[in-house]
Amino acid sequence: MILVAVGTARGGFDALVEAADRAAGRLGLEGFAQIGDGRVVPRRLAWRRFLPREELRGMLARRPLLVTHGGMGLLGEGMRAGCRIVAVPRRGRTTAAHPSNDQRAFLEALARIHPITVCPDPAALAGVLARTPLDDRGPVRYRLGSDVSRIVIEFLARGMPASADFTDRRALP
Repeated sequence: MILVAVGTARGGFDALVEAADRAAGRLGLEGFAQIGDGRVVPRRLAWRRFLPREELRGMLARRPLLVTHGGMGLLGEGMRAGCRIVAVPRRGRTTAAHPSNDQRAFLEALARIHPITVCPDPAALAGVLARTPLDDRGPVRYRLGSDVSRIVIEFLARGMPASADFTDRRALP
């Protein structure tokens, strides 16, 4: 099963919904699409405009293949659930009011450190899905922890330099 999710951005992500619906028909895939307030309504995939967070998490817990845009919220939810992820970046003009209109750079950086497949063009989605294993091979292990604890431990293990002076409180709030 595939789960297509476009998040809550105004206007949805019609190109992704349309490509995922077409790919589902071509590849004989079952699935569900959260389509937001876009204009495209899937013909092959079951769908709803929005899902309550707990319902979305319940779907993700079944570890479908998550096909989503490059938004941090859905990517994070999918990663915490251990889903395989195919991400299609929104591509648009970035402005101060819409800083995440172009998600390509973020997804490329994320894919360098996590096993996420980036599909740069919705038109290529069927081919990407055809090459993606759809059987449940168990959860994908994403390294989601922070390095802060290790950094602090290593710093403390080196010891404080004799010249360290932490008595100047002018810099403290």
